[in-house]
Amino acid sequence: MTVLTMDPAALPPPAKALYDEMAARRNALGEHFGGPYTALLNHPELARRIEALGFFLKFEGVLPRQAYQFVVLSVAKATGAAFEWQDHVAHARAAGLPEPIIAAVGAGDASALPEPYDLLHAVLTRTLAWQEVPDDVQARVVERFGREGLVELVVLSGFYQMFAAINQGFGIGVPPHT
Repeated sequence: MTVLTMDPAALPPPAKALYDEMAARRNALGEHFGGPYTALLNHPELARRIEALGFFLKFEGVLPRQAYQFVVLSVAKATGAAFEWQDHVAHARAAGLPEPIIAAVGAGDASALPEPYDLLHAVLTRTLAWQEVPDDVQARVVERFGREGLVELVVLSGFYQMFAAINQGFGIGVPPHT
């Protein structure tokens, strides 16, 4: 349980206005808004900045949607972030991430991942262990997704590791809409 205000309607007016603005922006793209952002809105400026980065990574980044969703699900599985896993399975399907890939991530089985998921997994194996990604793996990612893709991939891993800490630190459970 948290001492934070977790009900958007109970937030102070500036935080409630920011919540409404961010929710409208996400809803316009068919996305649900809430979860960890509800906790973050107890610090509105921090919430605004984190949401801006999250929005960029999710909707404006160079990584293909399937790669983005693979990373989110992989980090959620590795960190035990039930909210992120549950919230993103439908998004992964909608993005075209094949069902066998989703199932493999859910089972923690990377033994037969096809390209490019095996490559993404090779990066995540290192970033989730807080280790340097080997040069040869970095070079393969750059060849496949470009330099910006490599940077986004590593940042995306860290972003969702941060969200796992927020979700778990404040007891944010499985989203109610699923």
